[in-house]
Amino acid sequence: MNAISSLKTFFIDRVRAQAAPPYAGADRIGVPADDPHDELPGGPVEQKRDAADGQSFAIDYVDHAGHPSHRRISVWAVERNPEGVPILIAKCHERQATRAFRVDRITGVTDLDGARREPLARFFFETFGFVWPKEAIHVTLGDPEEARFERIRTIVRQAGLPLLAALSLADKEMNAAEVEEMSYFCDRACAEKGVDLSGAERERLSGYIARMRPTEQTVEAAIDTLMESGHDAISALLRAGLKVVSADGTLNVEEADMLDAFCFALTGRHVR
Repeated sequence: MNAISSLKTFFIDRVRAQAAPPYAGADRIGVPADDPHDELPGGPVEQKRDAADGQSFAIDYVDHAGHPSHRRISVWAVERNPEGVPILIAKCHERQATRAFRVDRITGVTDLDGARREPLARFFFETFGFVWPKEAIHVTLGDPEEARFERIRTIVRQAGLPLLAALSLADKEMNAAEVEEMSYFCDRACAEKGVDLSGAERERLSGYIARMRPTEQTVEAAIDTLMESGHDAISALLRAGLKVVSADGTLNVEEADMLDAFCFALTGRHVR
């Protein structure tokens, strides 16, 4: 197995080790016994899906039979049904299975720290880039601030942020120190592309990072992109990875040694 394949295996193993995210509102969780859910749109999936980076939060949902539920989800993709209603394709952590959630049946969103996200139209647009409900006139696709933040997200994805999130979650939880370390990494990655983040953008990016639960596909794509970026980008990412695994004050020696070995094999440099 070559270094790139080994690196993919390393990060994918960390993704597979992820547990259901801790949630401050765990006492509110409730899912109907039969848990009916929406059918997925038909047709070629690759033409309909927009990747969603595993963004994780809790939703209040009312299914087509009128049954309410409150559950944690990690959104992997967004599709649209024939009527144009966005559908979140997500892992339901209460069912440990993939479910489809129509956004017109989502009545509330709560971050994992217990903070309510309102208005919903703003949350959907900032997190996934779609406008819902359609008459949400306070959200405009031509907003230059939104175009700028989409560029920021693209920069940090290409720099390897999903890989750092996978490392952070290997011990089952992403803590504040790890989010802060990943935020520093994103700040540097954006600065290298000529984008200086404002305080509001840093705060928004921190929320985006804290909700990330990358999938195996996300991780594999991130590594492929990283390999095309050159030795400097690889070294910077793996050096940041070392900081993330030690951000909580406890250095995982095995992880640190692996990151160093990968860096040396791919770039001829050590991370420490």
